This record gives sequence, C-alpha cells and structure tokens, in this order.
Amino acid sequence: MKKLRTSSYLNQVDIGNGTTLLYNGSSLCIDLVPTEYARQLADGNDLSFLMPEEQQHLVNRGHLTPLSAKRELEEFRKLVRLILDKRAKLDAKHQFANLCFILTYNCNLACGYCYQKSLAEKTAVASMSGEFVDRFFSDYFPQLFPKKPKQLLITLFGGEPLLPGNREAITRILAFAKKRPSVRISVATNATTLPEMADLIGPEKGRIQSVQVTLDGDRSLHDKNRVAVSGKPTFDATIAAVRELADLQVHVSLRVHIHQGKLESARELIDYLEQEKLLGHPRVSVYFSPINTFDSDMNSPAESELFSRMFQDVAAKTNRPPSNLDYMNRFLDMQEKKILPKVRYCGAGGDNFCIVDPAGDLYGCYEEAGHRDRRIGSLANGQVKFRALKDSYSRRNLLNLPECIRCSAALFCGGGCPSEARLQKGSMFTSHCHQNKAFIDETLKAFFLRKEVKP
Repeated sequence: MKKLRTSSYLNQVDIGNGTTLLYNGSSLCIDLVPTEYARQLADGNDLSFLMPEEQQHLVNRGHLTPLSAKRELEEFRKLVRLILDKRAKLDAKHQFANLCFILTYNCNLACGYCYQKSLAEKTAVASMSGEFVDRFFSDYFPQLFPKKPKQLLITLFGGEPLLPGNREAITRILAFAKKRPSVRISVATNATTLPEMADLIGPEKGRIQSVQVTLDGDRSLHDKNRVAVSGKPTFDATIAAVRELADLQVHVSLRVHIHQGKLESARELIDYLEQEKLLGHPRVSVYFSPINTFDSDMNSPAESELFSRMFQDVAAKTNRPPSNLDYMNRFLDMQEKKILPKVRYCGAGGDNFCIVDPAGDLYGCYEEAGHRDRRIGSLANGQVKFRALKDSYSRRNLLNLPECIRCSAALFCGGGCPSEARLQKGSMFTSHCHQNKAFIDETLKAFFLRKEVKP
C-alpha cells in the first residue's frame, strides 16, 4: 500500500464517553472510533497504531488517502462538478419551487437589529395589492415557472406580512393555492397581529399551513430588542400567539435568536418553553438562528460548551436538532460513498427560487430584497426581465470559491451566505463561515445520539 495520510476533508465530532465521529467531507462516510484514534488521525504523523485491515477500512471510507493534497483537491473538484451537473438536471425538471411574496416592507415592530428598518421609507409601493397578485399569477408566474413545478411552496414575508392591510393580497394568494393540490403556504411573522388574521390560518387547503415565529431570548432580552412601534413589549403576546397557532392545528417553527455573549438568555428561554410545555409540543419545533454578531469561532470555551449542551438538550427533548440541517440525518446510515448535492449555500440565482416585492422587483436573497441595486429582475408590461446579477448568483458555487473548495465541511455548507460574504468581505465570491461548522457538528452529533437511544 502507498504511503497514507489523513484526508484533507476529514472532520471529527466528539460524542463523549471516549468516542468520536469521523465524517469525511468528500466521501461523506461516517464512522465511530475511539477518541484516542481520532486524535492520532488528526495528528497524522504516525499511523502505525492502526492494523493493516484498519488502515484499509479507513482508506475505503475516505478518512485516509494515498493521494497527495493536490491530487485529492483535484478529485474533490471533479466531485463538485458531478454534483453540479446532477443538480442542474434535477432543477430542469422543476420538481420543486419556492416563491416568496414580500407583501410589504412596513412592520409594526421596531427591532433594533432589523436589516429592513429603512426600506419602508424608500419603497414607492407601500404594500402588495390584490390586483397585483392576480396579474402576477396570470401573466408572470407562467414565465417564471414555465414547467409547472410538481410542488410549490409559497412563503409570505415582510416587513410584517400579517398586517391587516395585507389581507386582500393574502386572500388572493390563498385562492390560487386552494385550486392546486401541490401548493403549500407558509408565513414568517412576528405573530402579534394574529387575533385579527387567525381566520386565514389552518391545516386546510387554501389556508396558511405553517408559521415561523421569532423569539429573541428570554423575556428581558426579547422585550429589549423586539418592541412594538408604540414601544410596548411583545414577549407575552408572541407566546400567546404561539399557543393559539398550535390550537389552530398548524405547524409552528420557533426561530430562537442566538446572540454573541448572551447564550444564557437563550438557555433561560429554552427552560421557559419547556416549563410552558411548548418545547416538544407535537406542532411546535425549535431551531437556533445566530443573529448578526454571533460567530462560533469567537466564542469562549465556556460559551462553546454552553451552546453545545443547550443544542443537545433541545435535540433530546424534541427528538430533532434545533437547526435547519435535517437532511444530514440520512448520512449516518451510509455504508458506501454517496453524493450530497450541496454545492451552493442557498437557492439564490436558481430558476426554482424567486422573491417578488410590491413594486414588482425580483430578488434572489431575502436580506437583499428592497435594495433595488440588488434586484435580479423586474416585472413590467407583462414581461419578466432578468438582470446580470441573477447569473452572478448562479455562478456562486464551490468551484468559484477558492477558500471553500479546500474546506473539510464544504459539501455540508456550500460556502455560506453570499449576501453576508459581500457585506463582510466585499464580494459574494468569498466565504462566509459564520456559525456553519459548529451547527454542522452539533447537528450530526444530535442525530447520532438520537439513533443510539432508539430500541
């Protein structure tokens, strides 16, 4: 056997009790080994502690390789190209599409960190009209999705989409969905106007069937950051709305913000949700979302430990990790090399994802919506016209991200948020790692531990 070395794409996750998960970011194979073995593999200087058959097994799984670092990188590039080609063929079939309506940039809250807070004043059209919705579906929808998608998710977004002034536009969208069994409707809302809009929500066809609601930490932090325009706190109203939504028989996704240096607040919120029997509720799920300044690489050891404990505690009590990485579950059962189609961070630039706002502008990114210089297209005079930015977004994949193509977690991450990369580093063709690696590791660990306790 040729001289072996540890793969450049090898990752490790400490499971506890002296064991570690090895997962390879190229082969996507996952194995449980003694932590001491993992430490020596990471060191990579001496592999003599392994028996010949153990070495061969690790070669077969991709954790060890006879290839030089340069040659392994070349092989990884080929894999990414293969995934891109397969993904393009799948996308061309239009099996699934995601359409987002930004109904308004207005909001009844005044959150200090909101990236949209200045947009309402700059927007010529205050809110989407029912007439616009009808014209969109008759004239523009067939152009945006010429091959009717077999499944279509429509997301209502804002500003605050459930402002009563948006009722007409919402009812027209729901009427479109009611006639089509393949269409589902979701909304991202602060939920404080729910009492006035609850009749639009329910599990039936032609209603809003899933709802995302944000909590910013415990009552103290939430009421400091997420206040009404009037200055009133919103924590109690938000919790009451979550209970009402659960009673309406819809799925509620609680987005829990994670702030740098304020993890104790998130911990107290989780304890409160458990006390109120919302954590683990059959119609309520929880996921963590880092907000603005959070960066797992900047956490102190104590913060990292707290984040890990909190993450795994929620996973154990709800039977799912508090992240949006559910697709990673199936990799734990892999017995041979398989392909993971994750070479882009998001759907920006793709033909199966589109955001439209009240002015008829099209965007590829939620965080760039409303900034007209970041439009990917526009709707006017019955025609859809795309701009060069759409193609730029479509070219943002691992092959065009020099930093990312060498990263051991690249296929699980896809390069990070392009909008944040542009804002932080000046170009979307750079990486934005943020918290991605920590979330990947914790999600994989949670899925593994969940499988371990099953009978």
